[in-house]
Amino acid sequence: MDVFTAIVEFFQGASKESFLQFCNAVPLRNPEFWQKFWVSLWDGTGPMNLISYTFWVFLILCAVFYYLFPKKIKPIWLLICSYGFYLHDRSGLQMVTLLIGTTLITYFSALAIHQLKQLWVRRFFLLLSICTSGGILFYYKYANFLTQTWTDFWGLFGFSFRSSVIDLPVVLGLSFFTFQSLGYVIDVYQKVIPAEKNPIYYALYVSFFPCITSGPIERANHLLPQLKNPAKFNYSKIAGGLYRILWGIFKKMVLAGNLDLFTREVFTNMHKYNGGILALSALVFSYQLYLDFSGYCDIAVGAGKVLGFDLIENFNRPFAGRSYTQLWDRWHISLTTWFRDYIFTPLSFYNRGLTGVLGKLQGWFNIFIIFPISGLWHGDSMGYVVWGILNGLFMVVGKVTAKKRRKWAKKNPLYRSRFIKALIQCSCVYLMFTICIVFFAASYYGQTASDGFYLFSHLFSMQGSTNLSQLVFIKLGFSSLTLWAILIGSIFVECMEKIGKPEQVIRKLYFPIRWVIYYSLIFALLLFANFGASGFVYGNY
Repeated sequence: MDVFTAIVEFFQGASKESFLQFCNAVPLRNPEFWQKFWVSLWDGTGPMNLISYTFWVFLILCAVFYYLFPKKIKPIWLLICSYGFYLHDRSGLQMVTLLIGTTLITYFSALAIHQLKQLWVRRFFLLLSICTSGGILFYYKYANFLTQTWTDFWGLFGFSFRSSVIDLPVVLGLSFFTFQSLGYVIDVYQKVIPAEKNPIYYALYVSFFPCITSGPIERANHLLPQLKNPAKFNYSKIAGGLYRILWGIFKKMVLAGNLDLFTREVFTNMHKYNGGILALSALVFSYQLYLDFSGYCDIAVGAGKVLGFDLIENFNRPFAGRSYTQLWDRWHISLTTWFRDYIFTPLSFYNRGLTGVLGKLQGWFNIFIIFPISGLWHGDSMGYVVWGILNGLFMVVGKVTAKKRRKWAKKNPLYRSRFIKALIQCSCVYLMFTICIVFFAASYYGQTASDGFYLFSHLFSMQGSTNLSQLVFIKLGFSSLTLWAILIGSIFVECMEKIGKPEQVIRKLYFPIRWVIYYSLIFALLLFANFGASGFVYGNY
């Protein structure tokens, strides 16, 4: 019997008989039991999942000792926990080696940039950091992609090359810790912040485990001061953090997990379904991606609060945005602001002397180029690149037509109603986002960019051997109760998040209402959660 299952069954029917059964199932003096117990906590087959009970045990132990240790020991303890988090996977030693190497190079480079005055020396160490962080990122994520793209390009002209696939391991949190370290060095170079002299604080900033798998991409001027002055034990903050974790698990497991069953089936078997189901799956995936990503970020932010830290908020109800610019101001905030500060702003500064048509074209290019780069950040697939190109085009068109659209809005009779105006604008933004997300979904589910074009070319097709009812109720096995749970749960999420941050809203409610919500979310997890969907979309990046 599985150890965890035995414990659950014991508490479900606590009695003398069940206690004896539990003791027989869990022989405390048997070495084999402890070996199995350890394997159940650490099977070493993959990175620690923020939804697993292993992570909950890990977080509790980490928090308990963190608050017991004196101030000088706290950062050392968190650093040990962070590296231990990565070493949960037995192949994590390579990741920790890369992490330590990146940390050392960027740490000493920042010190040199801060202390030395010669411009060429400061630029040398900046370039060293960029090449180190960027080189590691490009090698592990894009070596095979670039090799295959190069081979395919020359194949168009009749040249054939042998492209060998390099067996590269997936490095946990690679994109996140390279961006954090690189952003820190650039900030030091631009004299936004001084270089951090304490290597423990800096190493912890780069490797802080709550935000390494899903973000947010932290900034040094936000996280480092908190690491140096850790907050004292605060029951309200810890309780709010635990609720934020529960909130994220509900969004991830109950809502996104069940929607994933539908979208995965359709996107991996497009030829079986008609245009209506294809269109519905695309619309559903947009919201599923938001629930999945924001839910995982809720868990990360909640874990940070349990330890006394306030991490950057990564989402702010993006589909409430009334323009494409507003949507991206609210979506993956830490990544979009990183691209804005370290790519868009330097490009704009470099080309600040251009005027007239060239100036406008350069400004539009600066806006556009961020999104294909973002597409490549998400993965080495043409589907992600097409997703980025479309997003960039929509963003540029939105900027170009902004003044004319404001004039038309004043003359539009439908816009006299504020509700109808908001509904139309939000619907248009959601539709545009969905057009782009089709290619993202195709790549995520192991398809190609051509499958995204297939979906659009068959939107009005009536062919398909399965209708929607057969797909949902028979093939996927959904019950009407599950569908109601998804619908009511989604409405509840939108209403609660419109009021404010979940952990702040819940603490303001009356005690009985608060605990009704707690138990409702827990029961929803027990009854409707798709525990098979323990993966995480952005965990791949």
